[in-house]
Amino acid sequence: MTASLSETEKRARNLKHVRVYDRLYRMIQEGTYPPGSQLPSEPELAARMGVSRMTLRRALSLLIDDGLVKNIRGKGNFIRSQESLSNSGKGGLESLSHPVYVCCRERPDSVEMEFRLEPPSEPVTGSLERKCAAVVIADRWYKFHGQPVSYSLSILPIEVISQTGTDPNRPDQLRDFLETSLYQQASGSSLQLAASNAGNFSARKYVLSKENSFILILETLYAKDGSVMAVNKHFIPLELFQARIYT
Repeated sequence: MTASLSETEKRARNLKHVRVYDRLYRMIQEGTYPPGSQLPSEPELAARMGVSRMTLRRALSLLIDDGLVKNIRGKGNFIRSQESLSNSGKGGLESLSHPVYVCCRERPDSVEMEFRLEPPSEPVTGSLERKCAAVVIADRWYKFHGQPVSYSLSILPIEVISQTGTDPNRPDQLRDFLETSLYQQASGSSLQLAASNAGNFSARKYVLSKENSFILILETLYAKDGSVMAVNKHFIPLELFQARIYT
């Protein structure tokens, strides 16, 4: 007859992954595994830690949640670089700022953009809450070290572009307006967050997540008179999403 585990033994077993997490955390902070490096394979690392692979995976999941480790399917686990962990902005979702730069763990260092002018459809007119002669529709792919990490779709009335003096024939001006000036000129915004599996086919040009799981941030930016300046859909892979709110 096998004796049952005592409550103390059960608690020790359940907390084993926390001890492994603590040990790996210290090793990362001390530089044993420096930023950008790859961790040993799971069987090797589990053997080094003296634990099962299940216990190791639980510890790694905590480090991934902390944003210290990222898992690349088929390649392994990597220590995130310091530049991907840092965020030059001090605000979170409570501030009027670009959600991708606030919520993506790997802060983009480049943006690829395409745009077009179209007559507004009925759904677009409804989302913009106004009639307009034409709309600017911009696709933006955000990259970190050349790898796509998020995607945004923006819809703006052509009047908003013309009133700000932005030349739609100058892609650099339009990109700067969408990335920076729009948030400086807007007086407020509304954000709606939802789970989505539409990120990969919405982004079209790139596969953003092999898991095909995203957080969709639906953002509406308002002018001082309450009119809608832009509607943005930001798709961030679930594994890269993080949200901070400062109060």
